[in-house]
Amino acid sequence: MKKPLLIFIFIIYASGCFAQTGSIKFPTDNNLKTAFDSLIDRSVSAFMQNNSRVGISVGIIKNGKKFIYNYGSTERDKQNLPTEHTVYELASITKTFGATLLAKAVLDKKVNLNDDIRKYLKEDYPNLEYNGTPITLLNLANLTSGLPNWMPDKDIFGKADPDAIPYILDSVHTIYSRQDFYRDLHQVKLKVLPGSVSRHCNTAAQLLGYIMENVYNDNYENLLKKYFAKPLKMKNTYLLKSKELPSKMAKGYDGKGRIMPVIDWEDLRVAASIASSTADMLKYITFQLNEKDPVVSLSHQPTFGKIEDGAVALNWKVKKTEDDRRSISHTGGSLGFSSYMVFYPDLNSGIVLLSNEADPGTQNELITLADKIMAPITEKSTGR
Repeated sequence: MKKPLLIFIFIIYASGCFAQTGSIKFPTDNNLKTAFDSLIDRSVSAFMQNNSRVGISVGIIKNGKKFIYNYGSTERDKQNLPTEHTVYELASITKTFGATLLAKAVLDKKVNLNDDIRKYLKEDYPNLEYNGTPITLLNLANLTSGLPNWMPDKDIFGKADPDAIPYILDSVHTIYSRQDFYRDLHQVKLKVLPGSVSRHCNTAAQLLGYIMENVYNDNYENLLKKYFAKPLKMKNTYLLKSKELPSKMAKGYDGKGRIMPVIDWEDLRVAASIASSTADMLKYITFQLNEKDPVVSLSHQPTFGKIEDGAVALNWKVKKTEDDRRSISHTGGSLGFSSYMVFYPDLNSGIVLLSNEADPGTQNELITLADKIMAPITEKSTGR
């Protein structure tokens, strides 16, 4: 790995504009004209010092004004700086779109948050309850359904080499259909009371996406276009399809520099397969900052846990800042991409970070990076 990395560093060293902090320099479109530019450069450069990093795009809304910065490359060992239109996998941030659709369906009087999900399933599922308590739509959206995180709910890895796990996942889910999902759902046995424990759950998000398709009598790709992409003018936002990747999409890598498969699997698309750009995601944040919109307001209402420690709304984490304002956030991690977005409705500000690399520490480092960048905005509001 050392020789290709040295070649890469040598190539970008001659490219003209670089992040200046640390020993590894990366191309960037940050012009370093303001103190805020310099803060971005120091913070992002520290993040990029990890040899596994490839590229990152940062979109910021600061008191209503938008900023975008790009670093690194869309492809390892190549000099191809990302732009505001470069497309990245959002992974689990996809779940916030489904939850927003749920809020809309409630206000459209098509569903009730406390509806038993079996009301919207075509087959009988007597197993989807615990001691007589059924799973509700709210449980799907606030991560308290008690459903297994993944379907099929069985060990598909065995004693496999950890390096092989991404490829095993891809091989299983490439052929795992929606019909397979509903078949295996009959075998699920709940181990906790719905509404009692909140934990990440792809299965719940899948079911919510499927139910929204049934409620609105349309497929998820069309729902994404109708209620988000078109009205918000998100021109580079897609529901990924097998073998139909967007032309502006970056390549995603794991921590060892291996190019990774994308999550374009049929069964998981509604829960994890939206891909977008920083320019588009700033439009999405702008939409989410407008809590005068009743759909947005409903989706941000805490429904589980204490807001002081971090409550769960409709697929959003909601937490109070030191001055009793709120931060609303979500992370995303696929096989080769990592993402994070957090916004502050009371400050009309927010940030989205999109990276085309995923290792066990990337998402937490993106959270730390966002905190550093947003500190001048959030701390100013406290008078510090």
